[in-house]
Amino acid sequence: MTAKSMTAIVWRQAPRAATFALMAALVAACGGQTDEERGRDILEKMQKSLVDVEAIAIDQKADPAVVSEMQRNLTTINEYQGEINGKLDSVTVNAIQAFQRTAGLKDDGIITDATRQKLAAAAAQPKG
Repeated sequence: MTAKSMTAIVWRQAPRAATFALMAALVAACGGQTDEERGRDILEKMQKSLVDVEAIAIDQKADPAVVSEMQRNLTTINEYQGEINGKLDSVTVNAIQAFQRTAGLKDDGIITDATRQKLAAAAAQPKG
């Protein structure tokens, strides 16, 4: 229901004092902002609420030996073309996420036991 239709209903059904109070509340709720300003505020709030999944994945505490194992296995299945160096960087995280998507796992880039096991099984498959 729009503010205009609410005002019309109240105007017909309530005493004028209540109507003015309602209109004052509606104006206060809008904050005197234009549609563009409200849109910018909403967009800013949405952007602040977004989670940076890649940053979380990069910040995970992963043993370099495990990361190297993941990089080797991802290379075997042609999902990773970077250097096998045991460093968890954005290229490695993106490759992990891509594998997780194809394997039906949550694609968050987090190295879980399930991801490691499915990746090892996929890398062990004979090429044919």
